[in-house]
Amino acid sequence: MTDLKITPRQLGDAVVLTLPDRLATTHSAEIVAALHAAGRAVPPGTRVVVDLRGVEPLTELLARALVSFARERDCVLVAASDQGTAEVLDSADPGAAVRRAASPAEALAEAVRQPFAAGGAVRSLAFDSDDLSRTEAFLSSAYAPMRIGSDTGRAGTHISRHAVDGLSADQLDLSFEMSYAVEPLGTICLCDVESGTIEDHRVDGWPEAETFGPGDLVSFSPPDRSYTGRVARAKYSITMFDPALLSQAAGVDSPVRLLGHRPVDAGAAQHLRSAVAHLRDDVLGVPGVGENPLAVATVARYLAVAVLNAFPHTASAEHPGDGLDAHSQTLRRAISFIEANLHRPIDIAEIAAAARVSARAVQLAFRRHLGTTPMAYLRRARLDRARAELRAAVPEQDTVARIAARWGYAPSVFAAHYRAAYGESPSSTLHGDKAEQVRFPGSRSFVRTAIALKSEPGAAERNLVTGEPDRAKPDAASRFESLSKMLLSANSAADVLREVVEATAAAVAGADWVSVTVLGSDGRFSTAARTGKTAAELDRIQYRDREGPCVEAARAHSPSYVASADLAAETRWPRFAAAARALGCRAAFSTALPAAPGLDRAAGSLTVYSRRPDSLAETDRRIALLLATHASLALANTHLRKSAELRRAEFRRAVDTRDVIGQAKGILMNREGLTADEAFDLLRRTSQDLNVKLVEVARTLTGRHGELERE
Repeated sequence: MTDLKITPRQLGDAVVLTLPDRLATTHSAEIVAALHAAGRAVPPGTRVVVDLRGVEPLTELLARALVSFARERDCVLVAASDQGTAEVLDSADPGAAVRRAASPAEALAEAVRQPFAAGGAVRSLAFDSDDLSRTEAFLSSAYAPMRIGSDTGRAGTHISRHAVDGLSADQLDLSFEMSYAVEPLGTICLCDVESGTIEDHRVDGWPEAETFGPGDLVSFSPPDRSYTGRVARAKYSITMFDPALLSQAAGVDSPVRLLGHRPVDAGAAQHLRSAVAHLRDDVLGVPGVGENPLAVATVARYLAVAVLNAFPHTASAEHPGDGLDAHSQTLRRAISFIEANLHRPIDIAEIAAAARVSARAVQLAFRRHLGTTPMAYLRRARLDRARAELRAAVPEQDTVARIAARWGYAPSVFAAHYRAAYGESPSSTLHGDKAEQVRFPGSRSFVRTAIALKSEPGAAERNLVTGEPDRAKPDAASRFESLSKMLLSANSAADVLREVVEATAAAVAGADWVSVTVLGSDGRFSTAARTGKTAAELDRIQYRDREGPCVEAARAHSPSYVASADLAAETRWPRFAAAARALGCRAAFSTALPAAPGLDRAAGSLTVYSRRPDSLAETDRRIALLLATHASLALANTHLRKSAELRRAEFRRAVDTRDVIGQAKGILMNREGLTADEAFDLLRRTSQDLNVKLVEVARTLTGRHGELERE
């Protein structure tokens, strides 16, 4: 009997028992005995994977013995994918009672289908040493058991790490040459080389070794493969995370495998680098932020999406039914689930389950109807909630960082996203900037304060900040005068309308999207200015169905103001109301934008859309009416200015034409002794004979008469 020994190998939370490839002379009973001996060394409750891919051929007797062991230990068999092996296992296990997989990583994922959830306290450390044995011990404990070597016997090493459960970001600087041999890590491992080289990198099962140098960003090895290589005085980063995160990000139930180890293009690689830097520097590296489960879950999904975008993978296929499921009902169910779960970590798989379709169908629905992604919508909705909290907060009792953290944002990222979305800093919203400190556009408080004061008796004599009489301060009327000057100085109608929609979005508290609709002389509606794609889509739906607030307000002899406080209860425009709710719009109002005297076009409307019902107040209506009036006056002024410029240009051309013809007549009269009428008749006949405009003949004659004199 051969002395067969099987050594257990740790793979994540599981243990892999790998059968050797030379078992032809080994009895099946001895093989099972070796498996049981190895199994006794495995702690109770640990998942066991039996890797028999190296066994060739697989006999029926051995297959029955392995199936019996697998049933007893409730473990997974990893078998070769060839037809012969499958048939032998099917014969030994006809009811498919034992789970099978194509790789240890797939077996581990199939054994436990729990969502990835990075969390716990952030573990940060820095390691500096010149001692080879200490460095080897540290690397083996931090990553996986490994052997390192150095030709000098010394190891100048600096390593920094930030990690939570299932997620880590490391930076390494090795000033020596180090060889390594690493057992399977059970994780996705990304390596980004800054300087130096990583040479002779060999992965078990890959055809050849590779070398990585500065600028290379690679997936170091599949989770279930061992690898060896050599680091030659390199500075690089290592980022590791649970492979289950890829399945969550892709929204699929099966394990996701990367099909290549280099990014598909430079842009995808740069995006992945940004995601890694955000994880390391803005979340895990910031005290307090890394302990926030929502912040960690958000950045982990962001990292996984960047990885899926950078590398080819097994979850990229699109199923034919996904496009059919990407309808407005899917979008509505998904949005309802997102809005109800903003306070906790959610992923695309949960959103898809709530919408009762595949993850791909949800992504297609958001792209088709909103021009965005589910996760981008989720981030913006959380940003809106954070904005609401900032508005309601007392500065002495709360901070921007605390509110940002509650909604899963690192402070620096929050400030950038907030300013891009709302045109002001979070601290400005928190502290409620005073009216004289605010510039227009970009501040709602400016116009709202002016409206409120303009409607109060004696308001023109009050200080906008204190409410006390103060003629040294500009009053509401003078502020609107400056707004009028800004609009009236615009160079074109497009500039005017762009200023109006930006001003309305800034001034109306409940506004999420704003647009201007123009009704042409041919009876067609068009959107002349808008604040985003959603506004354009909401307008388009109304143009198509010929119903909705912007259409109704823009028509001739229509009400000057049309509103719906809650589109869920709206009966006037059933098709628009249903489509708007699917796009996340719950309230809207439109005010007429009448054609001012002198304009050669028909009327239009200014429309405000909101995500929240009952969010557009009477003050908002007055603001919109005032801005619509300013827009009409500014458009009229723009039209009249352009008409005047056109008339001046035509007059200048007429004067120039008359002058040059007069000069040509004078030259002919002087040279040929002709009268004025005869000279003009000669110019006219020459123009007809040459088929050249009269003024061009005259200009040629006046410009070249010196040449004629010399002849």
